Amino acid sequence: MFNGLKKILCFTFTLLICFSFVSESFAHSGGGGLVWIRSPYKGHDDYILPFPALQIDTKYFFIKGLSLGFNLYKDDLGEHELTLGIMPGSLTFDPDKTNEFALKFLNKRDISLDAYIQYIRTYNFGSFGAKVYMDVLGNADGFGIDAFYKLPIYINQFTLSPGIGLNFTSEERNQYYYGISYAEAKRTGLLAYQPDYSLTPFAFVEASLITENGMTIFAAAKYSFYSDEITNSPMVDEEHGLIVSAGAMFSF
Repeated sequence: MFNGLKKILCFTFTLLICFSFVSESFAHSGGGGLVWIRSPYKGHDDYILPFPALQIDTKYFFIKGLSLGFNLYKDDLGEHELTLGIMPGSLTFDPDKTNEFALKFLNKRDISLDAYIQYIRTYNFGSFGAKVYMDVLGNADGFGIDAFYKLPIYINQFTLSPGIGLNFTSEERNQYYYGISYAEAKRTGLLAYQPDYSLTPFAFVEASLITENGMTIFAAAKYSFYSDEITNSPMVDEEHGLIVSAGAMFSF
């Protein structure tokens, strides 16, 4: 469907398998799921893709869904957590996947593979976190920062975790995914567009249920409120972003 996204998923899955074999203690669950990502681009197909779901968390490294990396610091009380990781992005533009005639002559925007460093501070009333990330493949220059708050609610074997956050995306990264160069403008008839940095608020919710036979059913949704720097792009016709995923994992 989307070759770039498939390559990233395959690469990440290979890393997941490699990490799992060197794990000193499995965190005992694996399975799969589906993710649906609404494309912000005019006339562009949405993304619906399967993904592997593993949960491994050791003293030194972790695998959580499509994110994997190293635990740089964790205190004994679980109040402070500093991690270094890598995970695929969620944005890609393929001119062959849009029905907008002018957009068919734009350059392709490939998916990123983002290395990140993240700090989470946990209190009794929830967790605050911040993450800085950038693309290690060199597709998208610049960087992004997420700041967020999440409140887990436990009801027996069911966990519901709503949260809110704010995303900062640098000018260079916005230019890659939403900008239109002068050469593209001449070729397509669209206006040239050079976005600045953006601030994008978002809300999310995560849910999981552990069944009697040890299976974990999970679901998550993230809703973003695009800033003017994104919505003003001639490529874009959405004011909000939406990502929904669901799946199941089994203990092993």
